[in-house]
Amino acid sequence: MGVSEAIEKLETSNRGLNTIIETLDEEFKDLRSDPRLEGLVDDLENLFFAYLKTWIKENSEVVKILKKI
Repeated sequence: MGVSEAIEKLETSNRGLNTIIETLDEEFKDLRSDPRLEGLVDDLENLFFAYLKTWIKENSEVVKILKKI
């Protein structure tokens, strides 16, 4: 895989991750309706959001490095 291909894949990944973040609340909607998970869903959603943001940040850092090559 070449550098430009790696950059393209990372940028595509970031777009997909941003799409997931935009719909995250909707994805957790069903879980919120389960009384057994009361109080846990918000924490889980926040954790997942932080994980996705970290993943995007790291992908972006790698893209910056690859663009310098």
